[in-house]
Amino acid sequence: MKPYLLVFYNKIRIFFKHLKCKGLKSNGLLMMSRNTKICVTKHSQVIFGDRFINDGRLVIIVENGKLTIGNNVYFNEDAMISCKSSIEIGNGCKFGPNIKIFDNNHKFNAENGVSSEFKASPISIGKNCWIGSNAVILKGTTIGDNCVIGAGCVVSGNIPERSIVTQNRTLKIEPIRE
Repeated sequence: MKPYLLVFYNKIRIFFKHLKCKGLKSNGLLMMSRNTKICVTKHSQVIFGDRFINDGRLVIIVENGKLTIGNNVYFNEDAMISCKSSIEIGNGCKFGPNIKIFDNNHKFNAENGVSSEFKASPISIGKNCWIGSNAVILKGTTIGDNCVIGAGCVVSGNIPERSIVTQNRTLKIEPIRE
């Protein structure tokens, strides 16, 4: 689809979603793929900044939470955002393919196992961050400005600004024994 038609298509799409959920707003041009899925409950708030771009499939699920995406943010193929509390993404962030951002997880204990109830904690991603492919950002994470999160990292906790995060993985190769 031509870029100007995609912008027009998304303006119409957001307008009709806004009729259903008053908390859905866009502050400029949206270049969302037609494969983008947005599920927003009535008491949620979603704010897209100017020049939000995504290629391919992006799934956004906001249930009684607040999702704020800054200006000039780019998501590659197969990203997912699940928000039940609060997720804030700063201006100029870039996300590689297959990124997952979850500000919640299921409650569980030793006696009953996994429950259908959730625990949620806010996520904050600073300005101008680059999140590599297959990274997972978990609840309660704060990533400072100008950070790089390497491919395949599972991130939780506080990441100071101007940091590069990688995970040490070793590849073990053994001959097949008969």
